[in-house]
Amino acid sequence: MKQPFRLPVLLVALIAGIIIYAFVQRPVPPPPAPPPLVSLEKMGHLVSLKMNYSDVIEFTQPNAVDIPWTNREVPLGSTRVLLIARGDCSIATDLRQARYENIDNAARTLSIVLPQPAPLQPRINHEPRDKGGSYFYAVTEHGLQTIIPDARTRTAAVDKALATAQQSVQAACSQPAILASARDNAASVLQATLLATGWTPEVQWEPAKR
Repeated sequence: MKQPFRLPVLLVALIAGIIIYAFVQRPVPPPPAPPPLVSLEKMGHLVSLKMNYSDVIEFTQPNAVDIPWTNREVPLGSTRVLLIARGDCSIATDLRQARYENIDNAARTLSIVLPQPAPLQPRINHEPRDKGGSYFYAVTEHGLQTIIPDARTRTAAVDKALATAQQSVQAACSQPAILASARDNAASVLQATLLATGWTPEVQWEPAKR
């Protein structure tokens, strides 16, 4: 006597067995890894603050003539310059030095350790005065300089005033309050970036170099 239903029943049982076997043996996928650091490294320097600078720089360059065969000199006067210095600088974090620590794949949390932000390209603005650039408000001669002007003394006074202004903008951009604001801004940007990938980051900073 024929048994027409045995084959379909066996086929269903075989398919069910394969499905169950595949389900049981299927490996559990590992937790997703954090975003690759190379993505951050490609950003290079993260500029998190830009500061405008302005100050009045006063500098006096003396002029004197050495007396031969002595350690003495004869003062001839001086050139005094008054510079209205304007400039700016960016404060940036070098993401090429970033690294991950305390990675918890299950909780999807991590720490990102960053170098301290630092001034990037502090500069004095040499644009024309009407475009917001620096300019010399006054250049005055004193002593014999008023009678016998010395172009070298005047040039030295101008150059040293500009060099002093360059140092001043560098110092202004390195103030603790400015660097603290740059850290806060950089941390906010990186936290938002990593949160968008599903990870909860804690931003840590390397100790400041002395």
